[in-house]
Amino acid sequence: MSNDTILSSQRRNIEISLLLIRLTVFLVMLVWTIDKFTNPGHGARILESFYFIEGAGETIVMMMGAIEIVLIFAFVAGLWKKYTYGIILILHGLTTFASWKQYLEMNLLFYAAWPMLAACITLYLLRDLDVKFSLSK
Repeated sequence: MSNDTILSSQRRNIEISLLLIRLTVFLVMLVWTIDKFTNPGHGARILESFYFIEGAGETIVMMMGAIEIVLIFAFVAGLWKKYTYGIILILHGLTTFASWKQYLEMNLLFYAAWPMLAACITLYLLRDLDVKFSLSK
């Protein structure tokens, strides 16, 4: 097998892997965003409990959801990668670190945030290689 064939195969594998990361991160973000519309009171309680932002009403949570939906669809489409991937990374990073009390209480569900954070970092660092089904190459 030639070096070109091996490199081509590896590049294809990387592109598929990055696509899968992008799709699954989008899926998680989509569910969190939908929750802002279907249960905005939950979002307000999260802002208060984890981010110490009191008084954010349901309207503010839904406005956040509206901005977030635009962001995550641009993200999954592979648009403006430096910015959309970076913002997703920052948002998920904030969420991961804001949940520090949950880690101390051994709330196992919250530990799933760490591999997703690693996935967001990976996607950001390799964004130029993430070209499969991306609207910006």
